[in-house]
Amino acid sequence: MKRLYYILVIIFCCLSVGQAYAQEQGSSLRDRLAKKQQQAQGENTDTGIKVPKVSVRAQMKNVENNQDLSNATWKREVYRFLDLTKGKNAALYYPVQPIEKQMNLYTMIFKLMGDGNLVAYDWNNCEPLFNDKMKVDFGNVLRRLEIPYQVNGNAFAYDEYSIPSNEALGYYVKEAWYFDQSNSVVGVKTIAICPVLFRQDFLDGLDMDTPGAGLREPQFWINYEDIRPYVARMPIMISDLNNVLNNTIDDYFRLRLYEGEIFKTTNMENKFLSQKYPDPEALKAAQEKIEGELNQFDKSLWVINDSIKAMEIKQHQAAKSKTKTPKAKKSKASKSSGSSRSSGATYSARDRR
Repeated sequence: MKRLYYILVIIFCCLSVGQAYAQEQGSSLRDRLAKKQQQAQGENTDTGIKVPKVSVRAQMKNVENNQDLSNATWKREVYRFLDLTKGKNAALYYPVQPIEKQMNLYTMIFKLMGDGNLVAYDWNNCEPLFNDKMKVDFGNVLRRLEIPYQVNGNAFAYDEYSIPSNEALGYYVKEAWYFDQSNSVVGVKTIAICPVLFRQDFLDGLDMDTPGAGLREPQFWINYEDIRPYVARMPIMISDLNNVLNNTIDDYFRLRLYEGEIFKTTNMENKFLSQKYPDPEALKAAQEKIEGELNQFDKSLWVINDSIKAMEIKQHQAAKSKTKTPKAKKSKASKSSGSSRSSGATYSARDRR
C-alpha cells in the first residue's frame, strides 16, 4: 500500500513539472525577453529619490481644504511672475539636486509626471484650461527637453540628473481673490502654477554667470489642487537665518510668502498688462494700482456702526485732553507774596505814605 502511494506521488510530481515546462516553452522567446527587459527597467526606475505616494487620509484632507469658489459673489483673477533669483522666492529653487528626501518644486513636478501621478496642461497662451483636450503628454516634454527615456507601462524611466531644475528660475502663478458672502470670507486661492525655464542652450554671447539669463520658456500648467497633497509634505527652508525646515511648499503658497509682480489680470480682451501699457512707467503705475485695489477691497467691505464710531471719537478726544501739557506752577516766592497779600490787611494809598 505504501509502495503504491509513493508511485502516485512521483507520477503527480512528474506531471506538474512537465506542465510547467510546456507552458514555458509555449511562450515565445520574444515574450520572455520582453519580460526580462521590463524587470530590468523596473529595477532601474527604483533608483533615485521617489516622491511618496499620497495616502487615502491625505486625499480626504485635500478635499476638505479645497476652497470652493462657486458661491463667491466677487472674484478677481491675477497672474504673477515669481523670479526665483530674488528674495524669498529662492525657497522654491533650493535644493537644485535632491538631498536625501528633500527636492525643489520643479524636480517634484517632473518626478510625479514621470511616475504617472500628476497631469499637466498646455500653456495655451497663459490661459490654463483643465480638460482632457489640454492634457500634456510627458513623452513630448522629454523629447522637447532632449532627455532620453524608456516607457515602462504608465511610467517613464530616465536619468534624474537630466532634469533641468537648475534652469527652472521662475514660475507663473494664477491667483483668485474672492469674497464668499455665504460665510463672509475674503480669501486668496492659488489656482495654477507654471514652471518657467530659462534656456541657456544655443545662445551666443550670453553671460552664463548672470542669474536668470536665458530665453524664458513656459512649460505647462499644473492644477494646484492636484499637486497640493504632495507639496503639503515637502519641507522647505524659507529663511537664511533659520535653517530649520519647519514649513512646507503648501505653507509657502497658502500664506503667500512669495513676492511676484502682476503681469496680467483676467480681462475680456485677454491682453497682458505690457500690451495695455507699453510705457514702463505706466506699466508700473498700473501694477501698483491693481495691488492697491486688491488690498483695499477687504477694508471697504465692512461698514462701521455710527454709534461705535462716535464712541471711538469721544474716547480719542478724552485721551487727547489728558495728554495736554499741564500749566506751569508758580514759584514759591510769588506764591508766598501772593498769599501774604491775600491774607494780610489792605491799605490805602494814604496809609502807605
